[in-house]
Order: sequence, then C-alpha cells, then structure tokens
Amino acid sequence: MGMYLLLQPEEDAESALVERAQGHPSLVISCGDARLTVQIAGREGGAQLAISFARELAESATQFADRCEALTKLAPLDFEHLSALVGTTPDEVNALTVPASDDEKRGDR
Repeated sequence: MGMYLLLQPEEDAESALVERAQGHPSLVISCGDARLTVQIAGREGGAQLAISFARELAESATQFADRCEALTKLAPLDFEHLSALVGTTPDEVNALTVPASDDEKRGDR
C-alpha cells in the first residue's frame, strides 16, 4: 500500500528525537495536529535500515534547506507561479522527481 504525504511546514512545525523507553528511539516530525514517527523495525536488520534511512533523510533535508535558501535569496517565492509549474498530485510530483526504472530507460523492449 502506498501513501502520499505532503507537509508544508507552518510556524509550529518541528522535528525531534524522542526516546520514551530506553533503547527505543523515535524520530517525530510534527506540524499542527499531524505527526509522522520513524522507528526501528522490529526485525533483524531493522536498526541498520533505520540508520541508513535517517542518514539519507538528513542529507536530503540539508539539500532541501540549501535549495529553499538559494531560491529565497534570488527573490521572494511566487507560489502561484510555482504551483502552476509543479503539480501537487503524487503522479505529477513523481513525474518530476522519481527516476525512470531500468525498463523505462531501455524503452520497454
């Protein structure tokens, strides 16, 4: 089952490491009444997967922040123009961001 989640941070948005029980850390992302929690999967290799994901997420978050900062240095963002260029549906976003599979790259021979 797939899920598409769009978060547009507001003033109350935050992320935090929460460890309510020792040895069970959670990465909690909050904005308004919405919460997203990332935890270690309860299976062999789950910790390594969580570590890899968290490091990749941190790198992507830094790149996102750098890009947003660069855009706002040029001029105030024109959201009407941006939304006209980039759709907000999952298919529209995927078309711009998800690399083609190997079959698509080869032209589905």
